[in-house]
Amino acid sequence: MLDAVHQIWLAGLGAASKASRSGPQLFQQLVAEGARVHGQTRGAAEKALRGVIGEVQDRISARVGQVRGQAEDTLAGLEKIFQTRVHRALTQLGVPSAEEVEALSKRVDALNANIDKLARSRKVHARPRVHATRKPAAEPAVV
Repeated sequence: MLDAVHQIWLAGLGAASKASRSGPQLFQQLVAEGARVHGQTRGAAEKALRGVIGEVQDRISARVGQVRGQAEDTLAGLEKIFQTRVHRALTQLGVPSAEEVEALSKRVDALNANIDKLARSRKVHARPRVHATRKPAAEPAVV
């Protein structure tokens, strides 16, 4: 492409040189022809450039999507490895799991409910106690 641009440049220089020797009329004709060709080639070049840019953008977008997917997969794998190792370390330290804490919490709730039920049933079945009246102790004799 650079070679073609260089040849066009040389042709333009040659035309300018010939025009300066042949007179102003030929120069004006060459300028008009150059402007016409420039307009045509510029439109074609812009169209080709837009096509190339569009293809590059599509390729970049596709590649970014692939990389994003790979990164998400890698992060998911790392997260799973991390969770496994943390779980293993907590187990070795004797820290109860969330499931064990949940089960224990349910058992404590059930025990509290049973205690409340037992306390209510004792109040219902409790009999009022009759206290025997005590006689006051005899006073010591005064001598």
